[in-house]
Amino acid sequence: MLTACDSEEGNGTGGEVLPPVEISKMKTENNKVFVEVDGVPFPIYGAQIRLDAFLNCDKMSMNEVEKYFEKGKALGVNCLEVGVTWNMIEPKEDAFDFSIVDKILEYANRYGVRIELLWFSSNFIGDSFSYFVPAYILQNLNNRLYRNDDGSFWNYYGYQYALILNDKWVLERETNAITRLFNHIRGWDAGHGEKHPVITAQIHNEPDGLVRWRMDQKQFAYRNGAPLTKEAAWKMTLDALDALGKAVKNSSYKVVTRTNLIRGNGTEPYPEAPNAKPSDVLALDGIDFVSFDPYLSNIDDLAKEVSAYALLPGNYPLVAENKGTYPNTPGLMLVTSALGGGYDIYDLATSSFFIANTNAPDEIDHGVYTSGLEDKPHTEAVRTILKGLVMAAPDIARTPAEDFIAFNVEENNPLQLAEQQIQSTGVTVRFSTNNGSIGFVLDRQNYLLLYVTGDAMLQFGNGTFQEAVTGKYNEQGVFEQDGTASLDDSHSLHASGGVLYKINYTSAGKLQSTTKAYIGKTM
Repeated sequence: MLTACDSEEGNGTGGEVLPPVEISKMKTENNKVFVEVDGVPFPIYGAQIRLDAFLNCDKMSMNEVEKYFEKGKALGVNCLEVGVTWNMIEPKEDAFDFSIVDKILEYANRYGVRIELLWFSSNFIGDSFSYFVPAYILQNLNNRLYRNDDGSFWNYYGYQYALILNDKWVLERETNAITRLFNHIRGWDAGHGEKHPVITAQIHNEPDGLVRWRMDQKQFAYRNGAPLTKEAAWKMTLDALDALGKAVKNSSYKVVTRTNLIRGNGTEPYPEAPNAKPSDVLALDGIDFVSFDPYLSNIDDLAKEVSAYALLPGNYPLVAENKGTYPNTPGLMLVTSALGGGYDIYDLATSSFFIANTNAPDEIDHGVYTSGLEDKPHTEAVRTILKGLVMAAPDIARTPAEDFIAFNVEENNPLQLAEQQIQSTGVTVRFSTNNGSIGFVLDRQNYLLLYVTGDAMLQFGNGTFQEAVTGKYNEQGVFEQDGTASLDDSHSLHASGGVLYKINYTSAGKLQSTTKAYIGKTM
C-alpha cells in the first residue's frame, strides 16, 4: 500500500482557489462531434499507463515511472491515460498529498503530451478496492454493501468491498476529493507555464460492470439483509457519476468528463440489466460523453460498435481501451478515426507483476510495448499511423465519415497488393500500393489532406488540383508547410510513406460518397 504525508498548501487543498479556466469542451461541426482543447479540435489518440500497478504492485518510484511517459511520447500519442486513485491523494481523512499528481503533470509537460486523468475510486468495475479508496471510508460499515467475498484480497488491487455509491457521506467525501484534485491541478498549472496538461476526466472505471457482471457473480445486499436490486444499483451508479462529473465541472480547472463502458451495443439496453443503457449515462449533466472498451480485433465488429456509439446524440465515440497487442492496431485506429472516434491503446506496457501473477500471461499482457518497454513486432507500424493521425489531428476531428477516405482496411490485415477507387462527396481517389500501406485522404471541400504509411500512388479525379505541399498542424491548429511535391499530368501523386500532404482543389460537382463501403465487409 502507498503511504503519503500531509501536504496542504493551498491550490485546492484547503487554501486559495484560483479563478476557473476551461481547458476542453465538446464541439459539433457539420454533425461531427469532437473534443476541443484550448480552442483547437483534438481527436484523442492515447495509451494507458497503469500507474496504480507500477506503484502498488511493482513497487516503482515516481522517478522510475518517468520512462513510461518518455516511451509514450516516442510512440507518437497525443495524450496518455493515467489513473489517479482516491487513496493516492487522501490516504487519511482531510490529509491531502498531491506529490504524485505533481510528478504526473511535470512529466506531461516535459514530454509534451496531454493527460486523460482516470479517477480510480469507489466503482472500479463494481468493486471498491483498498488500493483505491481510503481506509477511513471503507472502515465505515454503514456505507458498505454486503457481498459474499467481502474483504477478500486480490493482489492486483487490495481488499475487495462494495460501497453504497450514492450514500450522502460517501458522495460528500468523494466529491470533496475530486474537487480538491482539480483545484490543485489549476494551481500547479498556473505556476508551471499554463500548458494545461490535463484535458479529460474519466469518472470511475467501467461502472456498468456492477449491474452487468458483479451482481451476477457475487451476492450483494444491504447490511440489514435487504437485497440490492439491479434497478437500485444502476441508480446509485448514475448518481455517483453525475455528482463526480459535476464536481469536476465546478472546479477551477474545467475539462470534459466521460466514463468508459464495457463492450456492447452503444444504443440498446444491456441484456444483463435491461433497465440500464449507455444513453442513461450520456443524459447525465455531469458526463459529457461515453467512451467504451471493446477489446475487439475484428475490423467489422469494431466498426459496428464505433458507429453505434456515434449514433448517440452529441456523443464522441472514443475507444477508451483496446488491446495494444493486436497486430492490426494501425487499421483499427484508422477505421475508428474514419467513423468519427478516438482511440486509446490499453496499455502502453503491462505491469511485470500483473504478468507474473496470472495463470495466463499472454492474456494479461496487453502492452503495445513489452513489459521492459521494448518494441513488439507491430509497434513500429502503430508509431507510423499515429504520426499521420496526430499531424492531421484538427482536420480529422472535423471531417465527417462521408469525406474521410480510409485505404486498405477492408480486411482485418492490410493487403500487400491493393488497388481501390473511393469517392468522397467531392473527389475520387484511386489508391494503389505494393507494400501493404494503409492511409487516408480527408476531403475538406477546398483542399485535401493525405497520408500513407508506406509509399503509394494516388490519382485524383472530379476536380481541378493544384500542386501539393507537405507539412503538419501545430499545437495552435495552424498548418505549417515544410516542402512541396508535384502532381503529374494525370493528377497523380507518388506519395511517400510518413509524409502529410495538402492539395488545394476545386470540385467538379457533388458525388455520392462510397467511403463506408470500403471499411471492413459490412459497413
